[in-house]
Amino acid sequence: MDNLDNAMENLKAWEEKEKGSDAQSKGRERILVGAVDKFFDRISVAAITLSGDLKVGDVIEIGGADEAIRQKVSSMQIDRVDVEEAHEGDSIGIKVAHQVQEGEEVYKVV
Repeated sequence: MDNLDNAMENLKAWEEKEKGSDAQSKGRERILVGAVDKFFDRISVAAITLSGDLKVGDVIEIGGADEAIRQKVSSMQIDRVDVEEAHEGDSIGIKVAHQVQEGEEVYKVV
């Protein structure tokens, strides 16, 4: 029985360690930068109103911490014009790899 207790303790310690290292290794510090206004499924583009700054090359997550999609911003547009960066209050369009839902929050991963 002692072996089983020791094994369970080791498993719990390992799980806790993994939770902590997983969050750090994935760069899970997230800064809220906007919300999805609309998703255009035919072209896989999300329209986003920004509440912070965003630029091409930034890594973003859309959705909750457990089920967010993560991707690099490869391009973005304002009024169908390519831009390298956008700021609070701007409405942008970005190509997304997966379907997103209206109202989902957009985070910049730092």
